[in-house]
Amino acid sequence: MSEGADPHAIGPVLADLLGVPVELTEREGKRLHLRDLPQLAGPPDAPSVAVYLSDEVGFGLQVLLLFPLRDARALGDLMIGCGASSEQILDACREIGNVVAGRFLSDLADASHRRLTPTPPQSTVDMAGAVISSVVASSPGGTRLRSLAIRLHAADRSIEATLVLLQGRMAT
Repeated sequence: MSEGADPHAIGPVLADLLGVPVELTEREGKRLHLRDLPQLAGPPDAPSVAVYLSDEVGFGLQVLLLFPLRDARALGDLMIGCGASSEQILDACREIGNVVAGRFLSDLADASHRRLTPTPPQSTVDMAGAVISSVVASSPGGTRLRSLAIRLHAADRSIEATLVLLQGRMAT
């Protein structure tokens, strides 16, 4: 995506935060296009928890983290304990999104010698395709993107998410 912004660097950060092994897999090793996004996280009508952040100062970075609903519930149970409430599940997903976005913005800030600040994470529960389509609609032409599959292994369960990083042109 940019020199200094290594998507695989978030693995150890998430593993430390959650106390479980984290596996990251880059999607298909090919350059993705905005038109590919609606099908990226599985069936477009699949219920998902989406976490969205961007930068406040015009670097053009957008971070979208999508959890299938069942995996978001499992993440809430992992971070909060069994029986996490709906709000606690959203809080857990936002915390992971905040960590991921913070890591990328920090790497990009170092590489560009700029100060970058993430927006507060926003979350919603909706169909994956609807969330991705709204992000695509707000992305300018020339947006570069990268996607990673994230798999967290915890005891007897595997929690999956799709990370999409979109970077438009940086404001000067």
